[in-house]
Amino acid sequence: MLVKEILSELPTATKIVVRRFDQEAGSHVLAIGLNKNVILHEHKSDIPARILVIMGSITYIAEGKRTSLGLYDEHVIPIGEYHSVEPQEDSIFLVIKK
Repeated sequence: MLVKEILSELPTATKIVVRRFDQEAGSHVLAIGLNKNVILHEHKSDIPARILVIMGSITYIAEGKRTSLGLYDEHVIPIGEYHSVEPQEDSIFLVIKK
């Protein structure tokens, strides 16, 4: 139901839409929705993380490099790497941290 909640909010969202999808000791999964006009600004992760696109397409930006990710594409986020995410269309992706 969390993904459906994000889908219902996405068309009019003016900021990122985040839901905690799952959590266990030392790890968690976030579902993040980005309206095509909303950017996830630069930040970093202090624990290993991976992105999995489950709807739409996004651009992962780090150290001047742009990586396009489409439906079901995955991308490993190195620990401590500053990065941002730009949607190419309304998009939802999972961030898996462990």
